[in-house]
Amino acid sequence: MIKFLIFTFIFFSCATKPVLNVEKSIPDWKKLSLEEKIAQMIMVRIRGDFYNIESYARNKIESLIQEQKIGGVITFGGSIHGTYHNIQHYQSLSEIPLLVAADYERGTGQWMRGGTLFPSNMAVVATNNTDFAYMQGSITAKEAKAIGVNVTFSPVMDINNNKDNPIINFRSYGDDPSKVSDYGTSFIKGIQDNGIIACAKHYPGHGNTSVDSHTSLPIISGSYEELMQSEFYPFKRAVEAGVKMIMTGHIALPSIDSSLLPASHSPIITKQILRDDWGYDGLIVTDGLEMGALTKSSWAGESAIRAVEAGSDILLLPINVDKTISSLIDAVNSGRISIDRINQSVERIWNAKIESDLFDSLGFLPWSMVESNINLSENSNVAKTIARESITIVKDKFNYLPLNRRKYSKLSHIHLSKDEDVKQMLSPFSNDIRRTHRNVDEIFVQEEISAYRMKELIEKAGNSNMTIVSMLVRIRMDKGIATIDSTHAEFLKQLNKRNIPFIAISFGSPYLPDYTYIPTYVAAYGYGGVSLRATADALWGRYDVDGVLPVKLSPEHPRGSGKKMRGKLKSFNEADGYDMSKAWAVIDSAIENRIFPGAQVAIVHNGELIENRGFGKYTYDLESKEVSDSSIYDVASLTKVLSTVPVFMKLMSQYKIGLDHEVAQYYPQFNEGNKKDITLKHLLTHSSGLPGYIEFFKDDNINSKQDIINSILKQNLKYLPGEDYEYSDLGIILLGSIIEMVSDQSLESLADRYVYKLLNMTSTMYNPDLTLKDLIVPTEYDSNYRGRLLVGEVHDENAWVMGGVAPHAGLFSTAYDIAIFGQTMSNKGEWMGARYFNDYNIEKFTERQNMPESSDRAIGWDTPSQGGKSSAGDYFSNSSYGHLGFTGTSFWIDPENDIVVVLLTNRVHPTRKNKGIYGIRRAFHTEVMKEILNQSESMGLN
Repeated sequence: MIKFLIFTFIFFSCATKPVLNVEKSIPDWKKLSLEEKIAQMIMVRIRGDFYNIESYARNKIESLIQEQKIGGVITFGGSIHGTYHNIQHYQSLSEIPLLVAADYERGTGQWMRGGTLFPSNMAVVATNNTDFAYMQGSITAKEAKAIGVNVTFSPVMDINNNKDNPIINFRSYGDDPSKVSDYGTSFIKGIQDNGIIACAKHYPGHGNTSVDSHTSLPIISGSYEELMQSEFYPFKRAVEAGVKMIMTGHIALPSIDSSLLPASHSPIITKQILRDDWGYDGLIVTDGLEMGALTKSSWAGESAIRAVEAGSDILLLPINVDKTISSLIDAVNSGRISIDRINQSVERIWNAKIESDLFDSLGFLPWSMVESNINLSENSNVAKTIARESITIVKDKFNYLPLNRRKYSKLSHIHLSKDEDVKQMLSPFSNDIRRTHRNVDEIFVQEEISAYRMKELIEKAGNSNMTIVSMLVRIRMDKGIATIDSTHAEFLKQLNKRNIPFIAISFGSPYLPDYTYIPTYVAAYGYGGVSLRATADALWGRYDVDGVLPVKLSPEHPRGSGKKMRGKLKSFNEADGYDMSKAWAVIDSAIENRIFPGAQVAIVHNGELIENRGFGKYTYDLESKEVSDSSIYDVASLTKVLSTVPVFMKLMSQYKIGLDHEVAQYYPQFNEGNKKDITLKHLLTHSSGLPGYIEFFKDDNINSKQDIINSILKQNLKYLPGEDYEYSDLGIILLGSIIEMVSDQSLESLADRYVYKLLNMTSTMYNPDLTLKDLIVPTEYDSNYRGRLLVGEVHDENAWVMGGVAPHAGLFSTAYDIAIFGQTMSNKGEWMGARYFNDYNIEKFTERQNMPESSDRAIGWDTPSQGGKSSAGDYFSNSSYGHLGFTGTSFWIDPENDIVVVLLTNRVHPTRKNKGIYGIRRAFHTEVMKEILNQSESMGLN
């Protein structure tokens, strides 16, 4: 009861105080009874799930803690809340604070939903960077400590020098003793530098076997000298590095101990070598005593006695705690085990609890520790980086990677696995493939492939342009597999025999029966979400791939090998072979005739950049800077399609807004007369009936965005909604306010989040910083209103009153950035292998709406006007769409021919009275399109 009150005091006090130091006298372990001492050596399983008060498991654990007074627990599964609550609950019941352990080989997320999940150890070595092992250890320790875990049973220090190993495999740092040692000791340092006990396992090495010790006893061959240079080596290094705990494996080594006792029962392997020869005085814990390698040769009581005789301090997961304790008591009383031997273990356990501050804190931690240390973005970013740098292209004979969505119009995605959960396990990868490509035939094969099924699968693969084969081999106890099924391997062989192009990807074990018949092979070394997403990113070329093999797969694919792949450029490949001299002559003529002092263009065809360059100067001043491809322009009304429209599409995909929503739903002032019929679609097609433009900035009573919106709400309609068309800034301004209303965020932050950051449009922004002033092309000398040359402040006066952030104007950008957005639109929402916008929405928004019949308007966009009058010239296809800006900007997209053309000018400099931009636009676009289409025809591209 007293301890419970202390717990309550500490717990609630810590709600306001980050840490509470309670000075406690440390009890003397020597005063414990023999039974209590032995109980301190026992560690049992708990879960992070919810237990109700009637739960048998909960009541059993409570009894073991309160009555038997066991010394520790190991937590598995559950959530952050459940794990934290259960640990705190059990600590509150224990008179002596519990050691709390967990199997956090891949971070806390391995056994706790919401914790950081890292890639496998093999994946970490594939990065070729030991710093990642330290970082993983550091993050794991901080998260574990916050949740109340003070021991992690990691790292795995086994050398995976047997490709048929069904239980270690990618859990190992590889097949090289030095690599395993380097990465393992880095992880240990990361763990122990942050106050958690690391545990190297499974001494003396579980790698060179095809037997799973969960079911049977593995026997490791090799002479004493050979074993010391291989299996034992990483553990010796761990001891030298100061590891505080070592887990013994249930593994027999006949050349070391001819009795064939497993290491966990062998005094020669454990006490003589580890304790006496190496001088190790840290904690030794057994692997689970419930495992088949032990239970087949000894019953629970005898198994525990043998483990203590061998030198173990902690008995992990004994089958029967009562029998374990009573058997050890009998062994001491009979003289088989000395009381000094028990005391040695208890003293080590006690010192570990002291070092873990358990007697000061009583094991209790404030919830604020969890909130400030777990599920942090910086932690997941480290895991993401490790995953990305680990992906290894083992081979890519025909350079299929990165996968080109346009080149392969139809994909087959075939999943090969005997695992019943393959669909769920690989869903992050599968979802990305479907979302990015949109034309994918997905097939799951979870059984041996019959002759009939083989024929069917080959036919399906043959009907696609490319087949992705995802192979899942999970490393789990009692499964006994380390590679794919033989019929699955035969299927790959048949694909190759029939020259059907395919990419094979292993999630989990990287070992395959053969590699010669696989044209492209990618190894991910795991199936955690972070590795699945990194693999998808690699497949589409979203980043550079530099991973190297941590193991030898074959003579052709040795350890350290791997094909490097440069990801697709952050934007475009460059095209050549086009002669744009006639288009450039149009620009030069306009500059000479003072229609504008300079211009910037970007032209893209089939995803390749034909040209991105500047012309002329910023102003007509002889000393003015020359326009370059990095010069930044006020793009005026291009803001509507670069900001407002894509944000609207995003919110529509999230069901937060809809085209058919009436404005009256958001503004009751419209719930009268004909205004009640105005929809958001009317605003986007400029057919609402609202006036086109009002000089609000001249009204002394209007000084803010809200003042402008209030005035718009009072305006009378010029025509009935949908019956006519008038290009209206007012409608778009009103729409922008609705976007901010439903999202509770500014349009600026939404556009930055949903468009510019995602597409790496680094030069696109509202209200550019003054540090960019030298890059910004001036617009007008505003003699009537602001009395200055406008550089870096929005040209549109109403937008200026609105603070520079407006849905109709205010954006600054470059032709290059706009071309990126244009190519994303031409790709139906996909860019650099990732999907950012719904393709259905893009098709819907870019179709001419005929609201009314005479209007060329799409939803938010313009389309080329008919009858030879369009500023887009005469060659853009009927599926084209674009927009113009008052400052002299234009932006056109032809998805049918996959062409994007951006022309930015400052034709309003020094005054908006400059004329002639319409003719220049028409002539420029005509010459550009003629050249591209002619070249495409001659090269057979169209």
